[in-house]
Amino acid sequence: MWLIPQAVFWISFGLVVYVYAGFPVCLLLLTWRRRTSPPPIPSDDALPSISFVVAAYNEELVIEEKLRNCLRLDYPEEKLTFIFVSESTDGTNDILLRYRSPRIQVRIMPERGGKVASQAAAYPLCEGDILVFSDANTYYRSNCIKMLARHFADPQIGVVTGDVRLLPSEQKFGQGESLYYKYERRLQELESAFWSTVAIDGAMYAMRRECFRPVSSGLIADDFVPAIKIALQGYRIIYDPEAIAEEDPTPGDAQEFWRKVRVVAYAIQSFLAGEGVPPLRQTRLWWLYVSHKLLRWFVPFDLIFMFLASGVAAFGSPWWAGMLAAQVAFYALAVYAWRTPNRAALPFRVPYYFCMVNLAALRGIVRGIRKQQRPVWTRTERSLPPRA
Repeated sequence: MWLIPQAVFWISFGLVVYVYAGFPVCLLLLTWRRRTSPPPIPSDDALPSISFVVAAYNEELVIEEKLRNCLRLDYPEEKLTFIFVSESTDGTNDILLRYRSPRIQVRIMPERGGKVASQAAAYPLCEGDILVFSDANTYYRSNCIKMLARHFADPQIGVVTGDVRLLPSEQKFGQGESLYYKYERRLQELESAFWSTVAIDGAMYAMRRECFRPVSSGLIADDFVPAIKIALQGYRIIYDPEAIAEEDPTPGDAQEFWRKVRVVAYAIQSFLAGEGVPPLRQTRLWWLYVSHKLLRWFVPFDLIFMFLASGVAAFGSPWWAGMLAAQVAFYALAVYAWRTPNRAALPFRVPYYFCMVNLAALRGIVRGIRKQQRPVWTRTERSLPPRA
């Protein structure tokens, strides 16, 4: 009788360990001798032309700084144009129209259609060889576009994403989030060395214009699917840690929680619609997708099964009672951090962030299965420190 809950526990535990540790170790072993230096930046004459696309919704607090940041980028002016697509109802459109010029094109949408619809509306205006997609509240370092563009001399590479760094946060999840992002970036590096990363940052990624494919607006993960569709054509997606941008952190726990709910809900809707799902014949890409994305989305169920199974097995078994107590202690640390002001120490914030991420994933899965995630995105408020 007790064998069934014990088996359930170990299978679920094994999946969690594989997702967070086993998969990275496999990548480390597979790429031990494959790591290479990034290519040099070509001369200005050899750089590709760029169409830089920004979708904006009610960004009046940040849009002018974004425009100035764009104009400060170190890239040949004749090869870099900007396309801003706005669905805004605040003062964003007025600011954009003041900056409109031959280099800065502005398209005002009559109604909200979401990020995917905005990108699709921008596409006919794009004449560059490479498309760069950015969020309105993401500020690129001056050499960032050159760092992204240098990789496209390799005909195998279809998408390049970079390192969008969140500025330090005083929120309870801040330190846990910082560790998570470092872990995620390292995973992207290993995947890129193996073949292709399946994780991009929607605030900064570049793709070949001729490879762009439309997606089913409203059902898909707006940043992930357009990129993975290029990988499905046989191209690689790579991560460049030297292409750096900065983004202001989410100001509160609730906003960060619901942002993660939306991300997972879109991902599940995409999966159920068959959008961006690699076929088994693309063995490398399929393994990366399942290990990095699919299995991670369902970690909350593994955690639930572990807790319930150890609870059943704990009757009459001190060892299994200890396993249950260890899980209770871990979740207690997370609750303590949740109930404590921002001074909670790192040992508490990491469990808190882990639990928050997986609780958000569970909520997102439910929303995704019910197809409750709307096609329009809800902007995340950001705190805005002064910038040089």
